[in-house]
Amino acid sequence: MPALKPVLRIACIAALAVASGGLRAQVGGSIVVESDYRFRGISLSGEDPTAHLSLSYDHPRGAYGGASLSSVELEPGSHQAGLTAYAGYARRNGAAGTWEVGATLNRFAGAAAYDYDEVFAGYVAERWTARLYLSPDYFGRGARTLYGEFNGALPLTREWRTFAHLGVLARLSGDTVAGIGAARYDARVGLGLRIAQFDVQLAWVGTSQGVPYVGSYQQRRNTAVLSASYDF
Repeated sequence: MPALKPVLRIACIAALAVASGGLRAQVGGSIVVESDYRFRGISLSGEDPTAHLSLSYDHPRGAYGGASLSSVELEPGSHQAGLTAYAGYARRNGAAGTWEVGATLNRFAGAAAYDYDEVFAGYVAERWTARLYLSPDYFGRGARTLYGEFNGALPLTREWRTFAHLGVLARLSGDTVAGIGAARYDARVGLGLRIAQFDVQLAWVGTSQGVPYVGSYQQRRNTAVLSASYDF
């Protein structure tokens, strides 16, 4: 799994737990089912429904880590298991938020040519997060890339919230496809409902034309995605 959304959500929770000053290590996880697995705007499930299983560990001194497993379709008609393992360190910055740094290892069973790794750094505040990810060989395509993202959420009631994401993937060096620009933009906006350990989201996801490192089969650039998760 390539730095999957569930992983990043759990990493954010871990960083916020550090910021809250908790003294006990925490172990958790989630099961997520969604109508279309969109990673940085690109479908990695052939625009079909898929599921993710994620586990996380958060140490009170700031270290955190975990892993996430999912089903992906990197080429038409070819299904693989995708695994991401990640580790990081978060440090509180007063009452304002938390700095974090870390790395992810992304592996695909039966499709090792797409394996890749990233290092990241970011800042987690109460209602927003910002991160940068650097990969020396993005999806094994021979290109060094930098991905930047900004995520925000605004509570409407105790259960309902709105959220938004904006990201840009830039090719720093290496090969790309002739006639395709060196940058790709993606966005996600939606509405979420959380009741106890259950969370449901409906989002619009869109992406610009850009570097098709993976998921280059014919797919919609803009779509609606419905997801449901259970945290444990």
